[in-house]
Amino acid sequence: MMNSYKFFNYWFCGLIYSFFLSLVGFNWLINPYGVTNSPKIKGLNSSKPATVNNTRLYKAVDITRHNAKTILLGASRIETGINPNSSLLKAYQPVYNLGIPAASLYEQRRYLEYAVAYQPELELVILGIDLWLMANPRKTRQGFSEARLKSKGLSLREFLDINFSIDTLTKSIETISSNNYRVKYNYYGENGLRNTEYLSNIKFTHWLGNPLNRKEYKINEFALENLKLIKEICQKNSIELVVFITPPHASHIEAVHIGGFGHVIPEMKREIVKIMPVWDFYSYNSVTTEPLDTVTNYRDSSHMKTEVGDLILSRIFGDREQTVPSDFGVMITPDNIESELTKMSDIRKSWLGEQPETVKFLHDLKQGKTSL
Repeated sequence: MMNSYKFFNYWFCGLIYSFFLSLVGFNWLINPYGVTNSPKIKGLNSSKPATVNNTRLYKAVDITRHNAKTILLGASRIETGINPNSSLLKAYQPVYNLGIPAASLYEQRRYLEYAVAYQPELELVILGIDLWLMANPRKTRQGFSEARLKSKGLSLREFLDINFSIDTLTKSIETISSNNYRVKYNYYGENGLRNTEYLSNIKFTHWLGNPLNRKEYKINEFALENLKLIKEICQKNSIELVVFITPPHASHIEAVHIGGFGHVIPEMKREIVKIMPVWDFYSYNSVTTEPLDTVTNYRDSSHMKTEVGDLILSRIFGDREQTVPSDFGVMITPDNIESELTKMSDIRKSWLGEQPETVKFLHDLKQGKTSL
């Protein structure tokens, strides 16, 4: 009888061990989050849709696979709008796009510290500031992990937590299924740029409800403090820092005004220039004021296309081969901030007179007379 119990115990332990190895091995091979070094096999796991909702995990690992000299830092407007492979960045290669959707300036600061620790050749950081993040009260969002940023790549514990997981198993099965679709997407390029093909069904007006219906919008001192820390980190490590304010479509800017918080825009610009000079593209200009029925520069009211990103890079780096509209982008400092704010106010008044249908459309959205 005793031998029977021993045999059963050995058999049961062996079964559990086999299950453990099989689960970990299967999840490692399929690699739904793009964080292991398993091979990409066409028709099995080359397309990884789970990465897009786990960017904070994916990019913490992916950046350690590169030896970047330049990092693009920011939120989703950087992740989808600034191409690290742009010819305008040829002199600054290798470039990695470390943009993370809805990342607070605290998160951006922590990922910069992580990059500095493991990218010894880092020389340049290009930071794109989204004005709405300057008023974001959240410190972090789901998926952020302080522990993950304390060591290069995945720790053994996190490797096991991820791969010995039913949730990961579910994502692995979904990954295999998605790789059998006729249409497959490479959700991320090799240098961190998010492919936007799979977002083509999002309406231009998708994000307009946010500024129109905002209940509170004010400068966040914690965000400003982290912006200062980003500057200090770069100075301490002899890294050049270039900062710009991202340009939403004019309708999105006007939605902030209609929502009742237009006064916050100049306030935030004033606060930023107290910390550092900044390239300002957040205005009514020939790039951002395309009529709503002929928009080509934007995926939606908040997110520019990479063609606009190239115009931004051209303006910042003074590229002479690409023609940049003269009214697109200006360096603002404490010396010219007030005159530039007055100029923006005047241009807005002209735009309001030229675009009465767009203004009416936004007011109707605010009042619920039309849908997004």
